Amino acid sequence: MQIKLSDLITTTLSVIKSYGYGDTESEVIKDILLYAQLRGNNQGIVKLIDAGIPKRLDSLAPVIEKESAVSALVKGNRTHSMVVMNLLTELAIKKALTSGIGITGNYDTDESTGALGYYVEKIAKEGLIGIAFASAPFQTTAPYGSNEARYCTNPMAYGIPTQTNPIILDMSTSAMAYYGLIEAKTAGRSVSQGIGYDKEGNETTNPAEIMAGAIRSFGGHKGAGLALVVQILAGAFVKADSFNNDSVNAGNLIFAINPEIFLNKSDFTQNVSDIVVKVKSARKIAGVEEIYVPGERGNRFKNAVEKTGMIEVEENLWKQLLEKVSTN
Repeated sequence: MQIKLSDLITTTLSVIKSYGYGDTESEVIKDILLYAQLRGNNQGIVKLIDAGIPKRLDSLAPVIEKESAVSALVKGNRTHSMVVMNLLTELAIKKALTSGIGITGNYDTDESTGALGYYVEKIAKEGLIGIAFASAPFQTTAPYGSNEARYCTNPMAYGIPTQTNPIILDMSTSAMAYYGLIEAKTAGRSVSQGIGYDKEGNETTNPAEIMAGAIRSFGGHKGAGLALVVQILAGAFVKADSFNNDSVNAGNLIFAINPEIFLNKSDFTQNVSDIVVKVKSARKIAGVEEIYVPGERGNRFKNAVEKTGMIEVEENLWKQLLEKVSTN
């Protein structure tokens, strides 16, 4: 159903505040959720329904536990992961602008980070190269050759500045993001064949059964290999847990790289822009009108929404969001 963008913004913020977050935290979480929603990404307002994202009563302000000129390890202290990731991003940017590179990571968070594209775009808009990884001990995804969950969905994202909009590659290493399953379940629809298994290991298109079983890794053994690498870099490397569904110790990792460590920043963005032009000019196969680079479709979706002031939201999802407002 079509709703006003202004209504989506105010409703989203109201629901976030109803979970106990202060003004600053609420604004950060709202911006991250709407970044996804305004790009047609399933990491948006669906995170607010059902149990939602209540603020943890035992949360404390995140603290830098270990730091150097180019790095910082943060203990999240159970502050919401989006707030902690935003802090990591700002720290990485500051270090990269000062020292050429910034590597920041955290442990001791539990919730979803939201769309990793938000953070790497923030880095890329500073003229830096951004890389982000997120992992959790919540086992949702099977290794290649198995139908039993071991990995989380283990997303990764890359942000690269150009002379115009940055290239933003944001992807899960599972065949579908977990919140994509929640969206499908909420809408009462099945998912495509080959997405995952039920708890007995049988293939199914029922999103609820897959949530109780295992999602496939995307791309066969190659996707499973990437999932393993993310599990290590955003898990073991930053003192987070890897395989324990009862753990609340998830981890994240951010890289910010200043192109000036190798060449003039304007030369770099010119080179990247030239590559984009060359890629988009490739001969198209039948039925293809345009070749897109990562992030381009999402930006066009967002521009169209902002131009009309209206956005399509699944009816059951919007209904549940409004119910959250009316009961608080």
